[in-house]
Amino acid sequence: MILDEFTLMALFTEYNKKYFDNILPYPEFKLRKSYNTFGYFSCNYDKNYNMYNCVLEISKRYDYTKKQLRDIIVHEMIHYYLAYTGKDIKMKHGKEFKDMANELNRKYGLHITATIDSRPYKTKPSFTLGYLVNHILF
Repeated sequence: MILDEFTLMALFTEYNKKYFDNILPYPEFKLRKSYNTFGYFSCNYDKNYNMYNCVLEISKRYDYTKKQLRDIIVHEMIHYYLAYTGKDIKMKHGKEFKDMANELNRKYGLHITATIDSRPYKTKPSFTLGYLVNHILF
């Protein structure tokens, strides 16, 4: 699956409508270079706890299936939803997160968990000079 900021925005739009009653404002979308973190959501707060500079990041190091990517994005959107609605501004994997993940899993057949087992995920090849020399040129 091709992964870029436009794809993230399109999937966010679809999932926001389908799972979150279309209430989440668009964050900034970024691709991150991480093998350790599949997705990440962050926001800043002003002194009145109003959110700003919200960013949803997805690792570009993996060759996701559509379902894997959906589950990662929705995982981060749960954090966003709970923070946006004031139910969990610390964006942890506590009771609120687990309850919402379980509800979405049950209702829509998703597979949202607090942590992700990376074994089923295929990494994308790293096209460094060393990779090219060892795998393509010779």
